[in-house]
Amino acid sequence: MRIPSFLVCLLFLILCGEQGRGQGRIDTVPAYRVMDINPRSFRSNDTTWVYSGICKPLKQVVIFTERGSLATGASSPKRSPFLQVRGTILYDFLYRSFADTPFYQKDFRQHTLQASLAVTVKDRYPFRMNFVVRKSNSPYFKNFLDGGLLFDRFSYYQKIRNQLFERLAGAASSVHQPYLDAAKALLEKTNREFNSLQAMLSAPGLIQQLIEEREKRYYTTVSDSLPKPGVATNLLTGGGDLQEQVTAKQRELDSLQDQVSRLNRQIDSIEGKIATAVLSVKQRFNKVKNLKDIAALVSESGLNSNRGKKEKIIAGIRGAGIGRSVLNYSELTASHVALTGLNLEYNSKLYTAMAVGKIDYGFRDFLGRNTRLSGQHLVMGRIGFGDIDRKAIILSVFTGRKLSYGSVMADTVNGSVPVTGYSIEFLLKKDAQTFFSAELAKSVLPITGRYGATKSSNALFRFSDERNLGLSIKGGTVISETKTAISGLFRKTGEYYQSFSLFSYNTDQTAWMLKAEQNLFKERVQVAAVVRRNDFVNPFTEKTFKTTTVFTSLQVSARIPKWPMVSMGYYPGTQLYIIDRNRVRENVYYMLNGTVLYHYKFSGIPMASSVIYNKYTNRGTDSGFINYSGTNYMLSQSVNGRKLQLQGNFIYTDQQELNFYTVEGNADYSAGLFLRFGAGLKYNKITGSRNYWGGRSQLQLTIPKMGSLQLQYEKSFLPTITQTLFPVETGRLTWAKTL
Repeated sequence: MRIPSFLVCLLFLILCGEQGRGQGRIDTVPAYRVMDINPRSFRSNDTTWVYSGICKPLKQVVIFTERGSLATGASSPKRSPFLQVRGTILYDFLYRSFADTPFYQKDFRQHTLQASLAVTVKDRYPFRMNFVVRKSNSPYFKNFLDGGLLFDRFSYYQKIRNQLFERLAGAASSVHQPYLDAAKALLEKTNREFNSLQAMLSAPGLIQQLIEEREKRYYTTVSDSLPKPGVATNLLTGGGDLQEQVTAKQRELDSLQDQVSRLNRQIDSIEGKIATAVLSVKQRFNKVKNLKDIAALVSESGLNSNRGKKEKIIAGIRGAGIGRSVLNYSELTASHVALTGLNLEYNSKLYTAMAVGKIDYGFRDFLGRNTRLSGQHLVMGRIGFGDIDRKAIILSVFTGRKLSYGSVMADTVNGSVPVTGYSIEFLLKKDAQTFFSAELAKSVLPITGRYGATKSSNALFRFSDERNLGLSIKGGTVISETKTAISGLFRKTGEYYQSFSLFSYNTDQTAWMLKAEQNLFKERVQVAAVVRRNDFVNPFTEKTFKTTTVFTSLQVSARIPKWPMVSMGYYPGTQLYIIDRNRVRENVYYMLNGTVLYHYKFSGIPMASSVIYNKYTNRGTDSGFINYSGTNYMLSQSVNGRKLQLQGNFIYTDQQELNFYTVEGNADYSAGLFLRFGAGLKYNKITGSRNYWGGRSQLQLTIPKMGSLQLQYEKSFLPTITQTLFPVETGRLTWAKTL
């Protein structure tokens, strides 16, 4: 950067003139002090840059206060507590007089106590702690106690990322900061001189003296007999030609004004360079995807890494959990499996992962009281080369025992089978939308006894047998020209392949999925389309040997500023129901949905209006208490005042066996910060038949330091195939405390 010559000379004369004052010469600065004089500092959070040297910064010292070295004049940083705990504790009691889908039960009661806490150790190491206790009188839901402690990798990464950005932005701006400080100091000095001289030249006394001096010159041209005016003292210098001195001072004032303008332009230029430097850092920083990228950026920027060996080891942790956690390793091994045990995942130069513990395979709490759930477990190890966020090849080995959901044959008395297998997976990833993975896996054959007795383990390396072979290919990308996001999946599994990602075996399946998302009209309109085959996710439904079901979905949304939001969708829905109290079936039907939602203000009061349209294609035999093969219309209007909120709904249901409508009105009032209550009425009318009255009420009380207590009651109605409405009463008590 080129510095104006007047600024360089002025700074040099100021610095050197102070050293040489009274000694008869200027060059009196010892050579060893040239680099240490004129210190300037720039501080950003816990880091201070100190610059010194004549004119240009010749020496730089970086002080990190977080390492225990305090910048000059800085106070000691406040010590953080060893343990910080934040989060929510919640108790919930739910009562329902009648439950209909997918099971039938009267007087359902359930207690839930849960805690979700964010625990930070030494202000560096974040953890997530979850604890849940649930108990109910349902014969289908399992009473359980769950808890888990997980290392919060995302929060740890964000903290390091934010600290690094502050350091890089500070370092980038500090290159120009000394010049900016010097220019601002000179501008301040010049402004003082300008204001002082301007005030002097604008003084009323000086103007009067100029008038008197003109009169004096006039009198010298007339007769000497005329009286002479008295001589006044010059306000500028005490003597001499006042007009010439005023003219000289005016030129000096103009020069100072020009200098102020130049300094302002210089400051704007330097601040622009600082902003450009910080923007460049931000653009580089946006490319940082993981902790390895952070380390590389620190090295490239020439900054000293303030992370010790322990922090570098922790940086490689991708997951660490004790207790309840969810495994989501790969498509053909273990995906979305609830594990109670130990789960570790680490990626430095090598990728390694280990999981061991009990599992609740399938839906944890549905049909959970069935004694067959005991004995399920999983042991799994993974090792690979590369960075799992970019490019890696991974070998996975798994073994354990799971239930044979959906099987047409009972392999053992308790319906469980041993599972052992392995897979090789290749990953290639650019970002969350651009990726590719391919996985090939083999497993043992389904058996009823031990591997040694049946020789089932020999099938692990019999590659000519495709019955126990699995293949998965996934990928996604964004077409830059049209900004179209495309993703897809292809999975082929033989009838004897089994893993902890598939719910059943004895089914030869070819599953695939294709999804496309497109934004139109400057991202105001979004279109999403999905086509999938055999993408079953319910472990309890009965499977056939081969299935060919294809599902399609289409969603269109339009969000135009100051206009209503419009959304339309056509997609499949599913409905579960139980047969013989232990067999579950799944019905799939299509639903057409249209929604118009408008947020606006009327007389300064926020309001919202909405229109919703739903059309179902399910059958009446799916359930006797759910809308089927019909159309549902809903109009809603809300008024959201500061204390009073009002809402009105009109719902009309038109189906083959039953036509009825519901009119509902609700009001909620906030009486200060600690009390909120509300009530509402529902009027239900069957066309050509009787009417039904229902309603709701609620009370929320917030007690400082104690938490929030909420009571709710509602009486509603469900349609039946007998052309009547069935009453359902629901009560809820909830207490929540935020730490």
